[in-house]
Amino acid sequence: MPVGILGAGSWGWTLAHILARNNNSNKIIIWTRDEEVAKSINEQGVNPKRFRDFPIYNGRVYATTNLEEVFSNCEVVFVAVSTSAVREVIRSASRFIEGDHIIVSTSKGFEKGTGKRMSEIIKEESCCKKIGVLSGPNLAREILEGSPSAAVVASNIKEVQEKVYSIMHSPLFRIYTSYDVIGVELGGALKNIYAIAAGIADELGFKVNSLAFLLSRAASEMMRLGTRLGAKRETFFGLSGIGDLFATASSDLSRNRRFGKLLVRGKKPDEALKEIGEAVEGYWTTHVAFNMAVELGVNLNIVSALYKVIFLGYDIPTAIKELLQAEVKEEF
Repeated sequence: MPVGILGAGSWGWTLAHILARNNNSNKIIIWTRDEEVAKSINEQGVNPKRFRDFPIYNGRVYATTNLEEVFSNCEVVFVAVSTSAVREVIRSASRFIEGDHIIVSTSKGFEKGTGKRMSEIIKEESCCKKIGVLSGPNLAREILEGSPSAAVVASNIKEVQEKVYSIMHSPLFRIYTSYDVIGVELGGALKNIYAIAAGIADELGFKVNSLAFLLSRAASEMMRLGTRLGAKRETFFGLSGIGDLFATASSDLSRNRRFGKLLVRGKKPDEALKEIGEAVEGYWTTHVAFNMAVELGVNLNIVSALYKVIFLGYDIPTAIKELLQAEVKEEF
């Protein structure tokens, strides 16, 4: 059967490439709101708004603006829209979704207002019983260029893991499996916060020691909050935890890292978001994680410092000074 993708943005188009490169017979149906994008993909194999230099010519990809067309033809559907759009899109598609559909979220973040994970939203808005999440150190352009990469698919249902593995796994894009849905989703969401911090540190001229210090403490904070929310500690040592954290925090392909750099250059948060022009998931994730930490009584010093800078107007030097003076003795 064809495989569905909701969203023709950077990651949706990259997923289409991953699937189209694999040696299987699955066609790909990609949904977009934009009729211009759909027409260009169908007539030229080119996404006019994302990675024009990486077309798909092999006829495996068909674009549509009709959600019913995706769910009536596809058993497996990947959700690759921004986190702010997931509920609306799934709600719109709900009348076409059946319990046996396999829906896999690839959107990394929390819902604004509720703080819910994407798999929770899919469960709330549809009758789908087979839900999974896909996450990992996946910088879109590097994957399109053929750089070896990997991801982890998490689901409580083995069939979901096996189905995603069968259609996605290849030597250049390896798939690993997990039952820890909460941990995989949290890792993918929380690392965006620390990528902002890494961008700030880099733009300030901090060296490798400082980055190592930042990322190791970031991993500790991710584990601390994650385990309190029911995730497994070891998940954060894997692809969706430290793996994704390192990739997003160290590459300028990361929108979150670029956002941090722009803050140091004097841009206000809303100005930086506008300049980047695409979703910066770490922006709102910082707000959600800060509120979670306060509610649960979990100490997240880096998250707290970023929250003050982004939402309370603290200047960066003051926030860093407070962060470095925070009272901490035991490493774990």
